[in-house]
Amino acid sequence: MKRVPHPYRRRVLWLLMLMAIACSDAPIVADDGRTLDELAFPGPENGKVDVFGRALVGLADPYPADPNVSSFESELQRDMKLRRELGWAVAERVLENVPLFGLEMVEPGRPLEIEGGIPEVPRWQTWYGVDDFRRIFRRLFNGLTDAERRRRAPFSESSIEDALDWNVKARERSARWPLERFFKHVSELAQCESDLSDADCARSLQSNFSGAATGNARITYSPATLKHLIKNYQNNLDCLPELAELTLDAQSMTSDLNFTACLGDEFPISSVLIKAQWARANFGRAVDVFDTDAESLQGVIGPDKSAHWATPSRRATPSADEIYTIRTRTGDLYRLVGLHIMTKELRHWVWVTLWWSDTPESDFGADRPASLTRNADSVWNNYKMTVVVDYEERDPDVTSGLEAFPSLQDALAVQSSALTWASNPYIEHGRGNARTNCIGCHQHGGSTVAFDLNNDGRLDALDLDRIISDETLYPLNGRTKQRTIFPTDYLWTTQRVDNLRQLMLTEVRHFDDLERQKYNQRILDINDLSNEVESGTTVFETYCTACHGSDGSGTTDGPDLATRNVIRTKQDLIRLLLTGVGNMPAWDGLTDQELADLVAYLQASFVVNSGQ
Repeated sequence: MKRVPHPYRRRVLWLLMLMAIACSDAPIVADDGRTLDELAFPGPENGKVDVFGRALVGLADPYPADPNVSSFESELQRDMKLRRELGWAVAERVLENVPLFGLEMVEPGRPLEIEGGIPEVPRWQTWYGVDDFRRIFRRLFNGLTDAERRRRAPFSESSIEDALDWNVKARERSARWPLERFFKHVSELAQCESDLSDADCARSLQSNFSGAATGNARITYSPATLKHLIKNYQNNLDCLPELAELTLDAQSMTSDLNFTACLGDEFPISSVLIKAQWARANFGRAVDVFDTDAESLQGVIGPDKSAHWATPSRRATPSADEIYTIRTRTGDLYRLVGLHIMTKELRHWVWVTLWWSDTPESDFGADRPASLTRNADSVWNNYKMTVVVDYEERDPDVTSGLEAFPSLQDALAVQSSALTWASNPYIEHGRGNARTNCIGCHQHGGSTVAFDLNNDGRLDALDLDRIISDETLYPLNGRTKQRTIFPTDYLWTTQRVDNLRQLMLTEVRHFDDLERQKYNQRILDINDLSNEVESGTTVFETYCTACHGSDGSGTTDGPDLATRNVIRTKQDLIRLLLTGVGNMPAWDGLTDQELADLVAYLQASFVVNSGQ
């Protein structure tokens, strides 16, 4: 191995003391028999954004949204040239190289000295994955008091920011990544094979650090996206029951400024969601190539065609200079063949999709601006792009203004008579999917039902693969607006892929179970105590009359006890008093005897048919 000096920004040299630090040669074995190396990032399950990757990245780099995009939305809806200029601009902001700032300070007061500067990765590779989301949500929910967790209290802005900072330092709390091992592995990432040229070494380092940052994660969330989802966790969980009844023609019961059902408000403009499609590159694996010139498109989405990206035009084995390539912790190589980008710079999002091509200067890559790679890797010059901003293309002529790019004009003309089109051959699969667009499918994001597929009068589970080619259920392969309520503001990841809704529900139920277990013994102890109704009357007058009235008939602050819960067991009453409910606080600060007496009074005065 060698450390090859070169002027390129990814050249990294570590202090000699880092190389002197070594871990024990004896393997550390986990309970399940796997060694520490086998458990290390990304482990046997590639694509995990673990604490090592987050330590490299530090805080995710925010997306620099353009606040002016919405001001010319009407022009975008009827001008393909302008749309494509926006698509490339969005890609440029997402792909721009940013430093791995986590390497600047891995220990308070002890910066790592890196000759040649901090290595860089595309901005989107600093963003958050599902593992980050899980750690941050668990930290926040655990930080609430019992009463706050019980009522699903919102997280404050400051607590969310603190949790993001805490997540960056997760490596410090990980037994798998003590500081010495972290240093050792980072130094290994900065090494090249001895026979590599400076340029090839730079490319190898890029693959190493990019793979170590987020691996081959499928979905990543910009900071604004993650924070908005976490801020709205209560809304997301509360909306679960109504999703089973949310029809396509349901009208929003919220304001005109919020068309969601599961979020308190829509995402801010700096929100971005990335969906990446990776292809394994080891062992001489080739990449499928899909041509998107006019003739090829006609053969896929033309009249009477299956609209299925089923058969590639050929296969190729691009080098790391020709296709974005990463090397994961296990040594596996992956090529990025497709990249979906959705950004909230418009209310119904801007939808950009990139795919790799071995003919990148033709058709959907012909108008690629030189600025795309001014601050980004030159490898992105090998990707083509389509963009969507609305359900309909309102251009009098979608080829207008693109005379300098005849191959692009010809390709656009193939789908010019239809509604808006954008399909990535590496991401959309199945019959009909080549004729879709992004917004048409994502309008159902967050939904659990949409159609009565078997005509039994009930909405069935949403099955896009089944309905996507059904013109009756899914007009024009989904390129038609069908609803006015978008449960999670077009995001699918709450219940598909990352399944964030289930992740949050699991965490919440876990803490609910812990709380129930915590009170179980005390409930039994209180239940077994002897009690006095007269003493319970005093406790009631002291703590309960302010809300429930002196006779328990209720006030504006509390319900009538005679009608509210007429059938309740003694243990249920004890649990209710210990944990609180709704606006009623927990009375777990009372002594066991006070609670036993109060329950005796309540049962004698208000509760009928109660058991033990």
